Amino acid sequence: MQAAMTLTPAHRETSARVAERARAVRRNVPEVAAAITRDVRASIPRYDAPGTRRVLDEAVSTALHRFLDAVDGAPHRDRGVEELFRTLGLTEARAGHSLSDLRAAVHIAVSCSWQFLRRTEAESGSGQPIRSDIADAVIAFADHLVAEADAGHAEGARRRDGDSLRARARLAESLLTGAPTLPDDHDAWPVPSTVLVAVVELPDGERPDLSALGRTALIVREGDRLVILADSAHREQVVETVAAAGTGRIGLATAPTQSAVPAAFRWGRRVLQMVQRGVIPEARVVDAADHLTQVWLHAEPGLRQALVQEKLKPLLAETPNSREILSETLLVWLETRDSAPAIAAHLGVHPQTVRYRWKRINELFGEALREPEFIVQITMILKASVPLWKAGDQSDFERFQTSDQA
Repeated sequence: MQAAMTLTPAHRETSARVAERARAVRRNVPEVAAAITRDVRASIPRYDAPGTRRVLDEAVSTALHRFLDAVDGAPHRDRGVEELFRTLGLTEARAGHSLSDLRAAVHIAVSCSWQFLRRTEAESGSGQPIRSDIADAVIAFADHLVAEADAGHAEGARRRDGDSLRARARLAESLLTGAPTLPDDHDAWPVPSTVLVAVVELPDGERPDLSALGRTALIVREGDRLVILADSAHREQVVETVAAAGTGRIGLATAPTQSAVPAAFRWGRRVLQMVQRGVIPEARVVDAADHLTQVWLHAEPGLRQALVQEKLKPLLAETPNSREILSETLLVWLETRDSAPAIAAHLGVHPQTVRYRWKRINELFGEALREPEFIVQITMILKASVPLWKAGDQSDFERFQTSDQA
């Protein structure tokens, strides 16, 4: 970057005497630089670290020469001091530091420089008052360097935030996909021992404000949904913040270990899908922990469909109305093993209606209803399928009709 510090007319003494004095003190730059760096290191211990000393020495020496370049009025090569201080500001930001230490260092440098200039002026014996003009020039130059550092710091903060977001996105992807090792920058978010995974539906085009979660959670976009990873101890805060942001349904699942995060992610998505299909009752917040059996039973849709066709063929051959009432009655009996009056009370019908239905169920399945393995199988199949049928999903019956006609 080609940049030059330009002093305003009010800050530049253009007389030959000032230029001559600037050239005369240039040989003392090493002495002044040593005094400045000594005082800076004594006042700011962080700048006394081995890795920082060289940078400090270079910044002080370059700034002193550049200042003398500006006041002696002669053409000089670009010493890159603006770029140097911009880089210093950027480096401080990337390290997460404010510019308070750098500002303090510049203040020390101004004080040391002014003391030196005042002493050399007194020693010159000229007796002519140029001190205030030089003081203005020193302060203007220091302000110029601080402004460059400010610009670099702002840029560094933007880069740091961008790097942090990218690092957090990489970490989230690794956790959600079950990568065997986390990225090197996984300290971007300390992974808690128990991870809450929240899958959030987003209305079209909405960008909810979740800044209240701060940096305590990982938030990534997945199509028309958001995925939030947080410490399970912050469950209430996550739910309240997301709900207040005006999002859609929220599917929750908890991973007891880091390796279980991918499974929790699947469960969070699955419970939302089952709400959409009518398998799980409509709710704003759906916790997979409350529906684990259904999550399990719907883990492999193709297998459920195949078992329906194999085990419930007599029921599929009934009329739509008969299928509905018989499957519902059979499922209640399988789950409760209650008497006809108890089942009737559960279904809201007369006991004699239940007895009639039970007679028809026995006609359909016969002796199979006395086989323990068959009972276990159809219990699971009906538990997974009846909610679908009641929600209007007719795919099982359509598949049966197609295969029956083939």
